[in-house]
Amino acid sequence: MLKRTILILTIGLLTACSQDTEEQPELSTEPIEVDVLNEASASVGDDVTFEIEVTQAGDGVEDANEVIIEVWTDGEKENSAMVPAEHTENGVYTADFTYAEPALYYVQPHVTARGMHSMPVHEVDVSDN
Repeated sequence: MLKRTILILTIGLLTACSQDTEEQPELSTEPIEVDVLNEASASVGDDVTFEIEVTQAGDGVEDANEVIIEVWTDGEKENSAMVPAEHTENGVYTADFTYAEPALYYVQPHVTARGMHSMPVHEVDVSDN
């Protein structure tokens, strides 16, 4: 009786361990590319919509885990603003911002997508026009 119980338990264990698991989709090793589509100049008081394009192997990334845009003026990174962006279409993420003073601004999208992180810096010269 004990041998029969051990045999049944062993067969059950082997059957459970040999079941196929659901295959995970293979992630591309191609790096993500992040581009700021905005102009390199603006005027004080301009309400802008930052447009951040995220691609991988030439295709728009629709499923980024996080896109946050960091904005600061020259020499003031410790006082930067963090602006969350939302996906619109074709791998483009947007966020609204208003330039408050004339200065050289740095716009740095922090993008996490498909197991990768990218954070290029874009300069914007804001004048008093």
